[in-house]
Amino acid sequence: AKSFDGFKNRILSKITAMTVVQFINKFVFNRNINNLKVNIA
Repeated sequence: AKSFDGFKNRILSKITAMTVVQFINKFVFNRNINNLKVNIA
């Protein structure tokens, strides 16, 4: 990022993307959003 606004927008976009992924996992696929690694046994 060349300026503070660019840095701020980059961080905001990363947080937004993570929140959207968690929302989709929780309400669409009904998965636990707290587990980053999934063990398939």
